[in-house]
Amino acid sequence: LIVAVALGRFAYEKVIDLPMFDLKEIRIRGDNYFDSDSLMAISGLEMGKSIYRQNLKFAVDVLSRRPGVVSCTVDRGLISDFGVDINIAKPSLLINCGKLYGLSKEGMVLPIDNQFPDLPLVSGRKFKNVKCFDVLRDPDISYALKLYDALKVLSPEICQRLSEINFKGNNYMKLCLSPAGTEVIINKRFNESDLKRLCALQKAGILKEKNIYDLRFGSVVVESSLRKGT
Repeated sequence: LIVAVALGRFAYEKVIDLPMFDLKEIRIRGDNYFDSDSLMAISGLEMGKSIYRQNLKFAVDVLSRRPGVVSCTVDRGLISDFGVDINIAKPSLLINCGKLYGLSKEGMVLPIDNQFPDLPLVSGRKFKNVKCFDVLRDPDISYALKLYDALKVLSPEICQRLSEINFKGNNYMKLCLSPAGTEVIINKRFNESDLKRLCALQKAGILKEKNIYDLRFGSVVVESSLRKGT
């Protein structure tokens, strides 16, 4: 038995070094974050070396540590190629940390260029000593991201109008909707019924005036005016 195992191992070592298994192509899927040359330089993958002699675990670990990378996988192809999937963080919201940053759905702080994306701003909170690619573990950030993700599914129209998510209140969020400056107050710990009522107001065409709509009281919606003197 020992001899059989040794012979099998010897044969395996010979087979995986056949030229047909030498790496000839890297297929990068997902986000276009790296080109093949920079990916190989960072990951340690080598063209012309057997795909079975390369350290895929090391490559994944190194690539996953690059700024802005959320996840990464590297898998062997049929004969002489690797497939690389890279998922890059993308801004979902904006935050002000002394300067304006993007915020991904994972809570990662992202740089943005001079052409600010048209995304809601998280306001009413100060985040000190925050650097690009930090991940914010803050409850209010979690509430804001959860709300925005839910609204993208339930009401793209509200998402397009949502300009600000404000956290000045202790237990609630204030949503500011353009173009009229309509304000909606909702519990931080909102539920599906709260969002359905908000969507119903949007569909009914009610969220068009410069008013405040308070959704914190169950099925009752409290409406008040933002106009001066009213």
